[in-house]
Formats: sequence, structure tokens, C-alpha cells
Amino acid sequence: MSTLTARRPSAVTYQHRETVAIPANVHYAGLILQPDSSPISPDQLAAEIKGIYAGLVTVEAKCINIDAAQAADPKSKLGPEQWQALIAVHRTLLYEHHDFMMATQHPSATPMLRGLPMKYSMPARMWKHGIHAFLEVLRHRRPDSQDYMLSFIYLAYQMMALLYETVPAFLDTWIECLGDLARYRMAIEEEKEPHAQWGGVAATWYTKAADRHPQVGRLYHHLGILERPSLRKFACYSKSLTCVVSFPNARDSMATLCNPIAASKEPMKSTIHSTEASFCFLHALLFLQAGSDTLQKAMTTAITSLQTSESFPWKDCGVPLAITNISALLGHGSALNALRIGYDLTIYRAHSRERPCYPGLIVPTTANASASTVLDAERSDSNQLLLVARTITLSTLETASRPHSDASIPDVLPFMHVMLCFLHSLHLIKREKLQMSTPADLLDKVNWSSLATFLNSVLRLNSLTQHVEQCARNGGWLFGDTGKACALPEDYSTHGLVWTFFAFIPGWFDAEADELARIAETEATPKMRADRAVYYGLRLAFVSYNHPRTGYLH
Repeated sequence: MSTLTARRPSAVTYQHRETVAIPANVHYAGLILQPDSSPISPDQLAAEIKGIYAGLVTVEAKCINIDAAQAADPKSKLGPEQWQALIAVHRTLLYEHHDFMMATQHPSATPMLRGLPMKYSMPARMWKHGIHAFLEVLRHRRPDSQDYMLSFIYLAYQMMALLYETVPAFLDTWIECLGDLARYRMAIEEEKEPHAQWGGVAATWYTKAADRHPQVGRLYHHLGILERPSLRKFACYSKSLTCVVSFPNARDSMATLCNPIAASKEPMKSTIHSTEASFCFLHALLFLQAGSDTLQKAMTTAITSLQTSESFPWKDCGVPLAITNISALLGHGSALNALRIGYDLTIYRAHSRERPCYPGLIVPTTANASASTVLDAERSDSNQLLLVARTITLSTLETASRPHSDASIPDVLPFMHVMLCFLHSLHLIKREKLQMSTPADLLDKVNWSSLATFLNSVLRLNSLTQHVEQCARNGGWLFGDTGKACALPEDYSTHGLVWTFFAFIPGWFDAEADELARIAETEATPKMRADRAVYYGLRLAFVSYNHPRTGYLH
């Protein structure tokens, strides 16, 4: 196997240096002055970039051919020298990409040169051909490739961290790549069973990474990498796909997450976390668009397990489950999903009417959809996948609404708060009269009697205040007792999603910037959460007062 000589990034070549005039009569003992240097001209820089790109394309083609050949024959054995050669050629490609990025972002670069990485999709190509394809080759050859995979993950992490520091123009991309690398590192950690706790080595690695790069640490927190529940991982990618301006590349990452889960056939051998694992298995099949019979069987297993289990961790997994269920209803970010189009149109219309209230809003791509497009989307949405997503969402809501002991109600409230917020958002779409039936159909199928019974049990523990009732009746924002915005932990989890666009006012999240404070449960949290749930329940009752099945609150 032929190899290419790996070299380190030559970032120093492109550093712009300026000389400082020093008076002749001033003496600096032992100080070596920086030699004079002249800045590189745009033409010279363009020629340099052209040369770097030519070399990059050559190495990229070699990586593509090698990875394709290895993927086609996953059972062939490779010796240490061959593995080292494969790592070397991919390392060379990463270095070429770094040089290209540094050159195009040089201070002397023209706007056209600065736009080259975006024009030629360089960040995506680096991840796809320089990292991801080779990681898949390594993954499919485990356990023989275990040590080499770990070594390459560290190498790729160091490169992503370097780009994170030196090329901030693509900061979101580098963070996403770091998160995916962390997930690969997590996946190769020895585990006793799928979806269970992860080993201490992985936790130590993530902690060190988070200490070095605070923003990566924040990403790891939102990914749930240092925490057990697998539903958190599904919720992470679901949020990326269903935020106001979605990240379509997250579909590839979610597919990588779902494939091994769906291929496992059996979601969990033990019963400790069987309900959570069953929902992970179901959502993996749903995302991968499995066959009808397979989906129905998995759905029955998951819902039955939830209905009969007394140990499902609603406190930890309720909000991720709600986010993941709603993401499935939205087609996991599909631009042809009728409900997604409805949200985008509602946001766009509100922005047009009340522009000062939503400064800097980036209008979603489907916001210009016509009425006929909505109708066409609804017709295409009438498929098995969305029917399953609807059943999952409504069944979990009804199960959470069943009678609970006074001690368990606070654990279920975060999930119920999120779901009530979602139901209220459906009414906002319905109010826009978009000639679509999906929101009304979903609302009609809610078990309002069970939901009202649950809210009345909440009222027995937390009496209804005049302030909450007045805000609900007037449709005003529900503030805390101090008159200031009070964000709950689940608010941070759902912030930025397309269906929570109207749930928060500007400045709602300004009070708390610390990550630990975002998930902290204070003495006032249970009361605020109960008030918020009752508030949404009353809002739903008041906006549908003429509906025969929504008058249960008393």
C-alpha cells in the first residue's frame, strides 16, 4: 500500500506580521528583534491557495478510493503497517484542509478568497472524506481496529479543536464535528449492555475536553454525553432538525446513531431501563423508515412497557421523550412535512405583523409556501410513519396523564409542561387558518378528560392563583411573582425549536447564563412548573371554550 508523507499544518506561513519602529537610542539587552517582513499580496495568496487546493484534491481522491475499497471488503485483515499508512494518508488530508482554511482566512484574503471554503463545501468534505468515512471503516473492523480507531479519534479531535480556535467563521460546524467525534469515542467504550451507563474512561475524556474548550463542554452537556439516558441523544439531534433554522447535516449524524440500535434487534436484555431502550429502538426504526410490521411491533412494545412500568424515569427522560416524539411528528426536519410548513408560515406571518417583537429573525425556507403546497404536503404526510408518530405522541401523553400519587406528580410535570406547550402551539397554527387539517386533527384526538384530571390533581397540590388565571384568560405572558421572566430547565431544553417560537419573549433567558444554573432545581421550581402547566391548560380551555371536550378544568 502506497503512502503519502504526512506533514503538520503550516499555519505559520500565513501569519500576517507587522514591524514596529524602535528608536535607535533605546537599548533592549538580550532582546532579538523580529526581522522585517512584507505582507503577502492577494495575487500571491490566490496562487498559494490554488496550489494547496490542487494537493488537497489529490489526497482527497486517494482517501475516497481507499475508504471505498476497505468498506467493500470489511472482513479482510490489515497489518499494523497498513493501518498506520491509512491513518497517515487521512492525517495528510486533514493537514491540507487546515492549510487551505488558514490561507483563505488570511488577513490579506479578498472576500472572494474567504468565500472559497463555503463555495466548495470544504468543512463538509473534510468531515466526510477526511474523518467520517475512515471512522466507519475502523468501526466495522472492530475489535482488531480498536486501538487505531481510538488513536485516529484523538487525532481528528485535535484538528477540530485547532480549527475551532483558529477559524471561527465555521464555529458551528467545528462544534458539531467535535460532538460527533465524542459520540464515536463513547461508542467504542466497553459497555456491559446497550443504552446503559458509560465507562469512567469516556467520562474522563469528555471532562478533559470540556475543560479545554468551554463551548465544547456546553455541547457535551446538551448532548447528554456525561449522562446515562439514551433518549437525550435522540433529543439532541431532534432539536437540531426541528429548530427554527434547522441543521440538515444532523440527519447523517442521527442515522449513524440509529443504525446500530436498529440492527441490534433486541433493545435491552435487562429490565432496568427497558422502557427507555424500547423507545430508543422504536425511534431508530421510525427515523430509518422501517417496514410497517416492524414499526407496529416496536410501537406496541414501547407503549405497553410505558403503560405497565412503574420505574420509567419521567424526571430525567420525560422532556427528551417529548422532544423526540414531536420531532417525529415534524418528519425529523423534512421540508415537505405539513406541520413543519404550518409552523414556518405562522412564524413568518407573525414576524410580518409584529416585526419589532422578533428582531433578527431568519425566515425559514418553507415560510413562502403556498396554500396548495400545504395541502400537497398534508396528502403526502398521510403515511405509516406519521401515523406511528402520532400514536406514540398521543399515547405517551395519555399515559403521563393517568392518576399518579402526590409524590410522583412533580416527576411527570416537566413532560406535561412541554406537551401542553406543544398543544398550545397547535392552536396558534389553527388560528392562522392555513387551510390545513393536521393541527385540528391532532387536537381532536387528545384525551382531554384524562389531561384535565391530571391538571386538577396538580391544583390540589398547588392552588390556582388569581395571577395565573388572569394571565391565562388574557393570553398574557406568565411571569414569576417578582414580575420577571423565570426560565425553567425544560425551557432551556426546548429553546429555539420551531414549535416553541411563541412560548418565550425576548429576554426570557437573559437572567441565567451558567450551565449548571440552567438545570438547577430550586425550591421555587416545582411551584413555577405547576403554575406553567396549569396556565397552558387554562389557555387551551379558554381558546377552545366552545369545544365540548375541553371544559373539564374547575
